[in-house]
Formats: sequence, structure tokens, C-alpha cells
Amino acid sequence: MKTATLALTENLLDSLGCSSDTKSTFTSPYRLGLSIDTIPTIDMSVPDRGKLRLQYQSLVGSLNWLAHTTRSDISTVVSLLAQHQSHPSPGHLDAALYVVHYLSHTKTLGIYFSSSRRIELESFLHFPVPPQILPMSDANWDPQDASLSTATMELPLLTSRSISAYYVDLLGPLNWISKRQQVTACSSAEAEIYATNESIKFLLELVQILDFLEVKHIIMPGTTTIFNDNNACVNWAKQCTTKGLHHIQMQENHVRENVENKFIKIVHIGGKVNLADLFAKEMKYTSHFVELRDLMMRPRSII
Repeated sequence: MKTATLALTENLLDSLGCSSDTKSTFTSPYRLGLSIDTIPTIDMSVPDRGKLRLQYQSLVGSLNWLAHTTRSDISTVVSLLAQHQSHPSPGHLDAALYVVHYLSHTKTLGIYFSSSRRIELESFLHFPVPPQILPMSDANWDPQDASLSTATMELPLLTSRSISAYYVDLLGPLNWISKRQQVTACSSAEAEIYATNESIKFLLELVQILDFLEVKHIIMPGTTTIFNDNNACVNWAKQCTTKGLHHIQMQENHVRENVENKFIKIVHIGGKVNLADLFAKEMKYTSHFVELRDLMMRPRSII
């Protein structure tokens, strides 16, 4: 059975005139040592720029569909690529094509549906249902990251902003997000708080849906624990604010309010096992990317 991921990947390769390079190993969608935010924009003629923009937007749009459906492992790289759709350079197109090759070399990963055994549509539910969902949040705040500290390089606007990331699990990937924050965080704790706030927004939306379906008492019966790998963020949620956090915007008290009413609680988790880290930044170490990816995705055989 050919999956939607495989079919779309093959169509992308064919439409772009690319072929799978069996001699290379694409174990990550990132090109090590070449951050997307540092790809320079070159001067081009108006017709050439328009042609490149159209090709790039079409490709990123296809990748975005995969990132939001069956291939959560490319969410971060697609989010970064999408921010350059209005003025891409050939380097951005090369980075997007690299993602396509990665998908080609990891065809069997993703979410699979099959009705080959029966005419009727089937679904499966595990019992006992876990008492709670598993949310994790993370952010990538690091002013020395992504080669932005290069003395001869002008700091591009927006690229100093952190990426908010969260991952929610319920017997498998339920929801995930990777997006640039709206303001520049002045500390790692502030960036982590913004990311945690994003996960709470989703949980508040989810609990309303579960309540409407009358299954809230099964899926989210009590306080939901959000795991985060930043101790300052965890302590801040407990109202143990340090002097270094006085600049946090008042609107972020949304996190504390939901802790106070026992809707959620924030608990520390080691960074190496925080699945949200997969959605927070470009991975410098392929091994770490693969370890986190394989915790949420499994290969299936292609029939």
C-alpha cells in the first residue's frame, strides 16, 4: 500500500526533475553547518525572482501539508523555510529540496491508514485509556545560535526571535507546533514561558472539545502536567520569580492563572528526552534528532 506521504514525495521528486540519491544518507532534514536563517539573499532579475518564488512557494506548501499531517519530524524546518517565501534565494530552494530528499530516504515513516482487509472502515482504541495526555514544551532561546554572532554579519530582523514548540501525545502524536515567537525574548526563561503558554492555549481548546464530546472525564480528568526542560520556567510557574524575570510581560500570567486553578502544572524534564525539542530548533546533532524522532514515529513496510 502506497501512503500519501510516499506518493506526494515521489510526485515532488518527479515534478522537480530530481531522483533519489542512493549513495547519500539523508538522516535529517537539516544541512549541518548551514542554518536556514543565515542563507544569504542574492540579487536577481524580476522575472527570475518571480519564477523562483513561484517554485519555492509551491514546494514549501506541499511540505507544509506533510508537516501538519503525517510528518511531524519536518515541522521545524518547514516553519523556517516558510518565513522566506516572499523573497527566497536559490539557497532556500536548495534547503527545501534537501527536505524532499530526506523524505525520500525515510519513506516508511509517518501515520498510516489501511482498509485493505475489510470493506468497512475500521478504527482501534486501546484499553485502558491513559488517565492523562502527555504535553511537552520547549523553546530555542540562544543569542549565540545559528551563526548570528558572526562579527561581520548584520543581525537580520526577526531571526533573533525564539521558536515556540510543544508536543502533545495520546497513544501517539496528537498535536505539535513549531513557530517563531511574536516578540524577542530577553532570556531563555522568557522564551520557555511563551512556548509553555502556546501549549496551554491548545490544551484549553482541547478540553472544550472533550467536554462537548462528554469524554473529558476520561482523557483529561484532572490537572494536566506539562513537561519543560527549563528550571527557571518551572519555578516561575510556581510563583518563585527571580529578579532576572521581572521583565516578563503581564499577559504571560496566563500560565500562572492556569496553574493556580489547577488546570495544568509545570514539571521539569531532561532536555535529552523532551520531545518538544524536536520542534524548537534546527538540530546540530543528527543523532539527537533521530533519537527524538524515533520516539514518536515508527516505520511500516510498503506493500
